[in-house]
Amino acid sequence: MSQIQISLPNEPKKNTESIITALNEKINIKSMILLKGANNSLIIIRCPRNRVPKVLEVLNELGVGIEFGIIDILKLQVTIPELKEDQLDVSEELSSRVSVEEIESSIKEGMELNINYYLFIILAALIAGAGLILNSTAIIIGAMIISPLMGPILGVSYGIISKNYLLIKKGIVGQILSVLIALVIGFLLAIVALLIYGSPSITHEMLNRNFPTIFDLIVSIAAGLAVGFATTGIIQSSLVGIAIAVSLMPPAVNIGVTLIFGNVLLSFGSFVLLMSNILAINFMAILILRIKKMKILEKNYPFWQGPEEKAGRLSIGVKLVKKNLKKLDNIKN
Repeated sequence: MSQIQISLPNEPKKNTESIITALNEKINIKSMILLKGANNSLIIIRCPRNRVPKVLEVLNELGVGIEFGIIDILKLQVTIPELKEDQLDVSEELSSRVSVEEIESSIKEGMELNINYYLFIILAALIAGAGLILNSTAIIIGAMIISPLMGPILGVSYGIISKNYLLIKKGIVGQILSVLIALVIGFLLAIVALLIYGSPSITHEMLNRNFPTIFDLIVSIAAGLAVGFATTGIIQSSLVGIAIAVSLMPPAVNIGVTLIFGNVLLSFGSFVLLMSNILAINFMAILILRIKKMKILEKNYPFWQGPEEKAGRLSIGVKLVKKNLKKLDNIKN
């Protein structure tokens, strides 16, 4: 369940009226709450998450968030008593996805290239490198789980769909820096292994990160499809399992480790495997975004930045707008 809050100035009055009328007539939302202050108003709507995209499209057509007003989308964890979800006829692509704004927010959060991101890249690379040298599958899986490399990859996919070139640039830079960090850590761990063991052998886990076979490509394609569905769907908890399936960090580290160990061909095979996984995720995620007909809503930054009320003039009245929405006389007062 989600709560949509629309903040808008009281004048002109037709804006409030047109919003309520459009939501009622176009998508059959009958229950809304209107809070009116001296200068500004707040319309509150509760609806299932799969109805949010359609609500935002209707508001976008009216110019809300473009010419006037601000839209806030809140995820409601619990409502007491539990609210009964209204029935709404929505197309298949809408009923199975969350709003573009929620997807964009989630992707941007996952690709925030700050100190925490690079710290987890370093930790994941260290763990992956140790697992490769020690021939431990369990350790390598741990590196897959904590690696945040999926964030910039998804950022590129969404950036291409939304024509957000800054997002594409940021995602590409994040991927390049992450892979370079993994390579350097692979070099360093391999040097440490040479100092400790003298002549360490190529392990089975290293050999597994070689040129992709047809089955590796099938896994990459399936994982890319799963990433697309998980990113655009309401349930996104499967991303950890997908990250394990495509295994991005171990091949990146394996490039550096095997190169220092003198196996140039295996190092190049790991590079090809890594690139095939990244390209498969990007391509299939873009495909799913197109199949689900993600509509990128028009954006603008209006001069009206939010509700402002002067001290001593705040007089909020609460009105429940329900069912009989054609009679808007009470709103005009």
